[in-house]
Amino acid sequence: MKARPHPYRRNIRYVNPRYQGGAALMFAAVIVATGTAFGRMVYLELGERLRTFALRGHYPVKTPYEVVREPLAWHIAGLLAGVLLLGTAAFLLFMWATRRGVRHVVETLRRSAEGDLSTPTGSPGLKEFVRLGKEFDGARADLLEELREVRSEAASLASGGIPPDEFHARWDGLKQRIRGIAP
Repeated sequence: MKARPHPYRRNIRYVNPRYQGGAALMFAAVIVATGTAFGRMVYLELGERLRTFALRGHYPVKTPYEVVREPLAWHIAGLLAGVLLLGTAAFLLFMWATRRGVRHVVETLRRSAEGDLSTPTGSPGLKEFVRLGKEFDGARADLLEELREVRSEAASLASGGIPPDEFHARWDGLKQRIRGIAP
C-alpha cells in the first residue's frame, strides 16, 4: 500500500458575509411575517371557538383538543403554504437581483475587452455588486490612466531629438511599463 505524497486537504470556500446577510434577513422576515399572521389568526379563531364551547358547556365534547383540532390543522397547513410561497418568492427575488448584478458586471468586462475603459459599470441591485462595479471602475480608470501615460511617452519618443543613450533607457522603461499592463 502506497502512502500519499501529500495529505488530502479539504478546500474550504467562504462566501462573503455581506452577500449572505441580506438573504438571511429576507428569509427571517418571511418566517416572522408568516408566524405573526399564523399566531394572530389562530388566536382569534381558537379563542372564539373556545369561548363558544365554554358558554355551551363542556358536555358535547370530551376534550378541548376536539374543539381546536380542525381549525388548527387548517391554520398549520396555511402556515406551511405561506412560508413555502413567500420563501419561494423571496428566493426568486434574490436570484433575480443577483443575476441582474452579475449581468451588468459581465457586460462591463466585455466592454473592457473590446477597449471601452471609460464607461462606468453602474451595477444595480445588491450592495455587493454595486461595490464590485465600483472596484472595476477604479481598476479600469487606473488602467486607462496608465495607457495614457504610455501613449504620451511613446509619442515623446517618436518625436525624436533625444540622444541615443537616453532613448534606449527610456525605451527600456517604456517596454517594462507595457509588460506591466499586458504581460
